[in-house]
Order: sequence, then C-alpha cells, then structure tokens
Amino acid sequence: NRAQNDVTDLRLLTNSPMLFSTKLVWEVTSMAIDKLGLEFTAALPETIRAFNDAMDDYMVFRGEPVGHLLAAAEVDPDFALGYCLTGCLRLFGGVSAAHPRINLELRAAKARRSRVNTREQAHIDAFERAVTGEMSDAGEMWDAILQKFPHDMMAAKCAHEAYYLVGESDHMRRSVMQILPAWGEDRPYYGHLLGMGAFGLEEAGDYRVAEDMGRKAFELEPADCWAVHAVAHVMEMEGRRGDGIAWLEGSSQHWTGARWLRGHLWWHLCLPLMEEGQFDRVLQIFDDYVSDCDKDMVTRLNDCTSLLWRLELKGIDVEDRWDHLVELWSDHVNDHAFALADVHIAMTMVAAGGEKKLGRFLESQHAYIEGANNTNSWIMENVGRALCRGVIAFRRGDYAAASDMISGVLDQTYRIGGSNAQRDLFRITAEAAKMNITPVQASG
Repeated sequence: NRAQNDVTDLRLLTNSPMLFSTKLVWEVTSMAIDKLGLEFTAALPETIRAFNDAMDDYMVFRGEPVGHLLAAAEVDPDFALGYCLTGCLRLFGGVSAAHPRINLELRAAKARRSRVNTREQAHIDAFERAVTGEMSDAGEMWDAILQKFPHDMMAAKCAHEAYYLVGESDHMRRSVMQILPAWGEDRPYYGHLLGMGAFGLEEAGDYRVAEDMGRKAFELEPADCWAVHAVAHVMEMEGRRGDGIAWLEGSSQHWTGARWLRGHLWWHLCLPLMEEGQFDRVLQIFDDYVSDCDKDMVTRLNDCTSLLWRLELKGIDVEDRWDHLVELWSDHVNDHAFALADVHIAMTMVAAGGEKKLGRFLESQHAYIEGANNTNSWIMENVGRALCRGVIAFRRGDYAAASDMISGVLDQTYRIGGSNAQRDLFRITAEAAKMNITPVQASG
C-alpha cells in the first residue's frame, strides 16, 4: 500500500485525459487499455507500459515480467491484475502455492477486487482457484473469460499453462483453437497464439497440423521460442532425429536469449544427440547451457535431472554432476507444487546418495498428501508417489519393484503434467527395470 494516499486520487487532478505516446491510452476514469484493446484498472499511466512490457517478456520467455509487474503494482493501488499475473507466473514456474509471496499476491489482488472490472475479477477468481491446487478448474475459468474476451492473451496463456501442468492436452488444444478464428495477423501476439496452438495440437497427437502451425508461428515471430519448442516436440515424437537437430541448431540464434526456456530447448537438442551417440557433446551442453540455472527455476531443474538420468540409462558416467543438483533442489523438498517436480526431486536425491534429504522429502510428501484435499494432492497420492518410489527402487537396484511401481501407473502419468516427451522418461525407466530383473528378484 506504499504511496497509496498519493496516487489514489490522481485522476481527480485533471478534467482532461493525460497525453502519452500513441501506444498508450489513458482515461480519467482510471481504466487503462492494453495493447490488445482490453480495459483494466490502473491509477497510474505508467502501469499500462509495465503491463504491456510484462506480457511482451512473457511471450518470449525473456526479461523480468515479474519485475515489471511488481514495480508497477507496489505504487499503483488499483493494479490488481499485476498481482494476479505475478502470482500466476510463480505458480506456473513451479513455486509452491503455500509460498508467502503467492499468498501475499493473492491477498493483494483480492483486496482490490471490488474496484476492478468484471474481466479482472474473473482473473482474480481463476488465480485463487489455481492456488487451491485445482489447475484444471482454473483453466476452465480462464477459458470462460476467453468466451467473452477472445483477445485476452493473459487468459489464453494462463489457461494454456494450467492445462499443461495437469497434462490435459485436449483442453490445451481446444482452448486455443476455439478463439483462433477471432484473431488475425494484424493483431499483437497472433504468431504467439499460433505457437501455443501448435503445442496443444502436438500434445494431442495431431502432428502434421501442429508442425505446420508451429512453422507458421516461427515465420511470423522468430523470437517465439514456444513455437520452436512445439515443432521440436513433433520431431521428437516422430523419431526424426536429424530434422530435430537441424531445426534446433538452425533456430538457436533466436532463442538463446530466452532465459526462461532456452535450457529446455537445449535439453530437447540433447535427446536426438543422445540417440546419435554424441554423449560428449550432450555433457558439454549440460554443463554450458542446461545447468546454468538457479534454484528458483524449477522447470529448468527438471531438465537437469531428466538429462542426467537419461545419460545414466545409456551407461554414461555423469561423474559428480548430481551433487550440485541436490543443492539446487534442496529448497523445494517441502513444496509439492506438482508431481512432476516431486518425481525429479526423488530421482536427484537417490542418484546423489542424499539419503537424509530423500527421507525428509518422502516424509514431507506423505504429510502433504495426508493434509491437503485437492486435485493436486490426489495426483500426488495416486500417481506421483508411485513414480517416486519406483525411481528410488530402480536406483537402488530393486528392478522388480521399480518395474511394478512405474508400470502400474504408466497410463496415468499424463496427470502429473509436463509433456509427452518429458514423461517418456518413465516408460524408458520401466523398460530398463524389466531388462535388469534378476531371476531372484523375479521369484520373490
């Protein structure tokens, strides 16, 4: 609430609209207009630029969208949408819903709810639903906003992210495809919307349309690394190793600056390189580009763990690389934000020999499952925990138990979120476990 008294009545100081650049529209009524022509509530004209800048960064996985939003929200008493999007970005990045910052941002957004328009209120309600661990419901709520405001890119992105985190590929595809007819190439973010549509189509198995749409998105917006990502997924799922390597290497100049996604795209490049036997190059990419993340980048930490695990399944000695990864994951052992992250934590702890930390993690996971009552905790209990136990058994050499535990939930792994390519690791691990079962293990 800093400086609230100074800015709340700013609009009363003049009877005429303030004049800014043609890209910024300001109304004395305290209603701002974003670059897509949608009204939102703000007490300061600078907030418009902050919101647009944050959305621009969000689209290309660059910059500091949270920084833009908080800098504005902390001095603009009416900017509820800023707190709402900031909290959502944290959730989508793998931060626990119990984190103090997310609770603060939810409270701040709700405190302003009565002063904002109905679209903004719907955003706040969807954010609150996501915080309760009901991502699918939240996605549906953002989709409901899109029914009335099909150009609301914040709603489109939030729905896309929410469905991704619970593995609902059909919903992810539908969410974009139902609003696409209302868009045109002259509208900001149109290419990015195509990139989102391409990924939803790929995850739903419609590879040909997905690749065409992803290539079109990249043509329109070369900085759209999500479109690059969608096409890379198609090539990975179709086993087109050479195409995948060429696509990612050929587009890398456009995405190496995307600090929030570039590590994942390097991870994607490593998958076909491993199949081609280029293990030295994969290890070099891991050291130079994949592991260069900090402890708050949970999605990037997933990539690190997955890549080391895959290398070891290929018989490659990763030396002491697990040790540093344990330290990065240590702050997240009590989060249980999503089951996909929990399984990667279990893999890291058991691979590094961190038995005490692994024990604390499993105790914390059990307490979360027993104490929470939402869809996220159900997924954790019925799918995530079995996968955690399975990868632990695998690393300890109990291949029969690993095979049983992982294979028993393979058809449900989509529920833990992530992509088909990411979750394929569990199929690979289950198959490796079956191949290593000894006669003694098989008999008993």
